[in-house]
Formats: sequence, structure tokens, C-alpha cells
Amino acid sequence: MKYLKIPGIIVGSFVGVFALIFFLYPQINPEQYEQLTQWDEQDGDGFPGAGPLTDEEVEEWKAEMERLRADNRSLRSTVDSLQLLNEDLELELKEWEKLEDFMPVAESATEPVQRGSTFYMSDEEFGERVKSLLNLDEEELAPIIREMDDGQLVRLYQSGGTIQREKLLRSLSPQRAAKLMSEVML
Repeated sequence: MKYLKIPGIIVGSFVGVFALIFFLYPQINPEQYEQLTQWDEQDGDGFPGAGPLTDEEVEEWKAEMERLRADNRSLRSTVDSLQLLNEDLELELKEWEKLEDFMPVAESATEPVQRGSTFYMSDEEFGERVKSLLNLDEEELAPIIREMDDGQLVRLYQSGGTIQREKLLRSLSPQRAAKLMSEVML
């Protein structure tokens, strides 16, 4: 009970002071009170000092409304074009994310990522696909290997077994075989 007396005294004092100011305000500030009580009797839209609008003011308001409407249309068309651009970019991003799964990855920071259609598949898949190529005779294999670039040749060499590697080297010219071996040994 003792704890309720202190907050009750504070709240009661606040309410009493508020009521006293409310009823004494006309005597404390009579000019302000007169102005506040007379504004609703004036013509206009309910604000003190507002009166009927002149024709010039009405035309200015109409012109301003038209300008704002034109700005609004312009902003809406900009938003629409940006939304279309955003949708296009999202589709392109999804396509890039799909392609990212097939992109080659360097095994170390200093190794360059080699490009070429054979580098986009896994080593097992590549090994399976080139088995038939490495099973050809040296005479049949030589013209095919001459058309391959160096990166493809290195990968072909690395995916073959010992016998297939020897056959591959025998099918190459001495200069190209030396170049292949220097790239493999790096």
C-alpha cells in the first residue's frame, strides 16, 4: 500500500497541473487563445489565415499537378525499364551459375586454367572417351594427333596407361614429342 502512494501522488500532481493550465490558458495568453478559437469561423480549408484561392493560384496548382503527373509517368516508365533489365540480368546470372559447374578449376594458384572442350569434363569421363582413340594403331593415330592442340595432347598423355603413352609418343614427330614431355614434366 505504501508503494502505491508515491506513484499516486506523482500522477495526481501531473493531472492537477495539466487541468490548471488548461483552464487558466485563456488568462495566461489571451491573444493566442483568441486566434485559436477564431480560425474555424474563417473561410477556407480549416487553417488559420487561409482564404479562398484566386484564379491565378488555382492555375498554378493545376500546372503543378500536371508537372507532378508527368514526373510520375516518367518515373514509372524508368522503374518498368529497370525491372525488365533486372529480370534479364537475373536470367543471365542463372545461366552463368549453370555454366559454372562445367568450368575448369586450376589445382594450384600458379597453374593457369587451360581452356578447350576436353577440359570441361572430369578425368574419368575423359579417360573413357579417349580409350578408343588410344587403342588405334600408330599409323591411324598419327594424323588425328597432329590436329590436336598442346593442351589436349597433355591431357591425353596423362589419361593413358604406360603402353598407350608409348604409342602416343611414337605417333608424334620428335619435336612435338619433346615439347609434350617438357610440358608434362613441368
